[in-house]
Amino acid sequence: MKKFLAILLVLCFLAATLAGCSQKTDIAATTTIRVSGAWALYPMMLVWADEYMKIAPVEIEVSGGGAGKGMTDVLSNQVDIGMVSRPIKQEELAQGAFYIAATKDTVLGVIHENNPVYEDILEKGLSREDLRKIFTRETTQWGHVFGKELEDDTIVVYGRSDSSGAASVWADYLGKYTEADLQNHSDSNVSGDQAIAAGVQSDKNAVSFTNLNYIFNAETGGYIENLRPIPIDLNDNDLLDDSESFYSDKSSFLKNVAAGVYPAPPTREEFLVGNGVFKGPVLDFVNWILADGQNILEENGYIQLTDEERKREVNILSKGSRE
Repeated sequence: MKKFLAILLVLCFLAATLAGCSQKTDIAATTTIRVSGAWALYPMMLVWADEYMKIAPVEIEVSGGGAGKGMTDVLSNQVDIGMVSRPIKQEELAQGAFYIAATKDTVLGVIHENNPVYEDILEKGLSREDLRKIFTRETTQWGHVFGKELEDDTIVVYGRSDSSGAASVWADYLGKYTEADLQNHSDSNVSGDQAIAAGVQSDKNAVSFTNLNYIFNAETGGYIENLRPIPIDLNDNDLLDDSESFYSDKSSFLKNVAAGVYPAPPTREEFLVGNGVFKGPVLDFVNWILADGQNILEENGYIQLTDEERKREVNILSKGSRE
């Protein structure tokens, strides 16, 4: 009898242990947070995820793919958070998209350092109208931008083939165009900022647009290899005034973006999107991003929300509604 009881106790202990293990496995599964979407926010999300996992018992899986993929993934419950770097569409809201602004960044025009008229661009900048003509192919030679006749200066335009927030914002800045408009006028359409950078790096006549963190080095603040940002002649006086000349390094550029000197668009808010309101561990993570997560933005090439903007988003998050 005693032997039977002993065996029974052992069996009960093993059953309880297995049940406990099963329960722990279930808990671990519920604390995996899946994130996908905009390449613009992808580098910052990796940093946020790494920092948050140091203080919270969660696993955060992050993938890119573009703003459109992020929205599709979250609305189909493939991920918990979609990263979207363009305004949220009404039809997406109708499908249940709930969004929070988490940071700001910006899109810049980008050229090769050996561009045929690079010195002219540094001295005079390019106006929005100059850029519009270049990206819509009204201007096809670099020399013609400055009234010059040059050889081997045919402009090569790179656009985005994926559903890109950067493309949407840049098209809007150029004159309420669409991403499709830019695609139709591009010599080549590629997927992702990395492909854009590679295309421009390979051709001195190339021009495109990309997120600031793919032009400026995250550690040094200087330029990445032979990529150069296009300075904008904001007041259209055919001269890059001192007040418009802030592209020499990332820190100087970011200060002028934060101050509103660089225009919006192409400066834009970056959004975190849920399929309905955020809940549980996902809600905790988003709350952290709006609090402590703001403190590590600038060092990583992004712009903090203002106190007023942050309080607005925190309030929306707590209410679960933007109305």
